Amino acid sequence: MASCCSVNVHSVEWPLMTFAACWKDRVKKITEHIRSKTKLPVQDQVLLLGSQTLEPQKTLSFYGMDKENTIHLTLKVVKPSDEELPLFLVEARDEGQRYLLQVRRSSSVTQVKKMIETVSGVTPKNQIVTCNGKKLEDGKIMADYSIKKGNSLFLTRYCIGG
Repeated sequence: MASCCSVNVHSVEWPLMTFAACWKDRVKKITEHIRSKTKLPVQDQVLLLGSQTLEPQKTLSFYGMDKENTIHLTLKVVKPSDEELPLFLVEARDEGQRYLLQVRRSSSVTQVKKMIETVSGVTPKNQIVTCNGKKLEDGKIMADYSIKKGNSLFLTRYCIGG
C-alpha cells in the first residue's frame, strides 16, 4: 500500500488548502486539486517547496517528501502576459477567406467576436468561433484557451434549418 500524507498549500490569494496525497502522486495532481478549488488554470500556478519550484511531471517522492506526514507548499500565481497575439481568422465558406486579427490574452471572447464582425460582417450572435478544437464561449478570455501567437480561429455561421 502506498504511503500517504497531507499536503497544505499556502497562498496570499486563498485560504489554506489541504489535500490528501500519496508519495507516488505527481505534482500535477496537486495543481488539479488547486484548480478545482480556485478555478485558477494549472498553467498559471507555480508550486514551491521552500525556494524550489515543483515540476508537474515529477512525483512528490522525487522531492524527498516521503519522510514527512504533512507537506507545506506555497502557491504563486503567474499572471499570463498581456501581449498582443496575431491570430488568423479563417471563415468557413467556399473561398475560406482569411483575416488577421490582433487580440490580447486578456481580450474577452465578446470583444473578439466584435472584431470578427468588423472584418467579416457576421454578427456575434450568428458566430461560432473555435480554436484548437474548442468553441470560444462568451464570458471567458483568450488566455482561458491557451491561445498562442499564430493560432487560427475558425468562424462558422449558425444555420437555421440545417
